[in-house]
Amino acid sequence: MSTIVQWIHVTAAVIGVGGMAFLLLILMPSLGALDPEQRGLLAKQVMDRFRWISWSAIIVLLVSGLYSIRQYYWEMAWGKSWALLTVKIVLALFVFVIAFALTLPFKLFDRVRTRRQIWLSIAVGLAVVIIFIASYLRR
Repeated sequence: MSTIVQWIHVTAAVIGVGGMAFLLLILMPSLGALDPEQRGLLAKQVMDRFRWISWSAIIVLLVSGLYSIRQYYWEMAWGKSWALLTVKIVLALFVFVIAFALTLPFKLFDRVRTRRQIWLSIAVGLAVVIIFIASYLRR
């Protein structure tokens, strides 16, 4: 069962991080070729679709991550592994907040969406650090 949960967790991470990397590295630079009206329409449609993908990935990551913590770390004494896991969780929560701010259609997040490329860069950068920590913890 734990291998399946780990596979589900990694798959959700790949989909979520891959989606953000696609937006940052492919879609955002390509939007410059469109006129402002088309650019806004395409960006809105893509983000509306990405909203459900990213939220689903976040839910799967939370559930599978909690299962893995319970399975592998719960009985372990506080130490380096718990410290790194805590850093990984905090960074992941930052990525989740950025994903929500970029995809929730609330005026409160308009300033975040106007700087979408910067926030996507931060999210992808944090995700790379999270992946490094996860790789280290699985050794």
